[in-house]
Amino acid sequence: RLFQKPCCKVAHKVGAGQRFALFSTAGAQSILFFFGAIYLFIEVLDFFRLYTRDQYASYAVFVFLIFAIVISVLARRPTKSILVTFPNNDLNIEVRVGDLFDCIGAVVISSNTVFEADVAGKKISPNSLQGQFTARYYTGNQIDLIEAISNELEQVEGDAPYPLGTVLPINTHGKTFYFCAMAEMNESGNASSTIRGIEQSLVGLWRHVRETGELQELAIPLMGTGRGRLKTPRRKITEMIAESYLSASQDGAFADKLVIVIHPDDAKKFQINLWDVKDHLKRTLIP
Repeated sequence: RLFQKPCCKVAHKVGAGQRFALFSTAGAQSILFFFGAIYLFIEVLDFFRLYTRDQYASYAVFVFLIFAIVISVLARRPTKSILVTFPNNDLNIEVRVGDLFDCIGAVVISSNTVFEADVAGKKISPNSLQGQFTARYYTGNQIDLIEAISNELEQVEGDAPYPLGTVLPINTHGKTFYFCAMAEMNESGNASSTIRGIEQSLVGLWRHVRETGELQELAIPLMGTGRGRLKTPRRKITEMIAESYLSASQDGAFADKLVIVIHPDDAKKFQINLWDVKDHLKRTLIP
């Protein structure tokens, strides 16, 4: 009879990402939901006398719970992308673990307030996002990038250092890259950011895209968390970017979709689980 004798022994190894998905408020709610659904199904069977209460094993409730946990883990297994929709204003925000440069549409590149771009001269780290951009699109020919930046700066009022949130569009390889000033450089050439500075940078970025950009997908990194030296948790930066985007979109969309990209190394190092991120965004941003 069902649930009277275990017919097999099931082994299920739960990875780190799955543990984070499971041991959270939303994870507990998911387990309770599936437990309730299973119990309701058994009650229906009992009502129609297909499987009555007198057939229950004494430990049946624990079997129900185990099944609920397994189903919940499978439903919330580690993923590399989650989508949060905001039906009230037809906006979508995707949070993705991956390579920023693989995204379609326009891409945001974190830069500094003087728009220093000399990687060969070691003024910009080759490991920084800007350094990676230079290596991928201007390999061995960074002079072209420096000239492109200089040409765009001619359209900007004032002199360096430029205000946080100043944006320069760089078009290459059929894509638009928005160089956004989000960090200030000290006398030693080290860049650093602040939460207030990132907020100011995002305002300038959204304004520039609204005024000059096309209505297309826009991909953005977790600004300030790398060379910007912010100690703020990645999930908090994700929330800040999403909230800023939603606020700027109140007067009308300026991007088909915002894609917030987390580098795979960061996701692994800081044990970022996208289900937790999705739960947090829905809880804090959806009324």
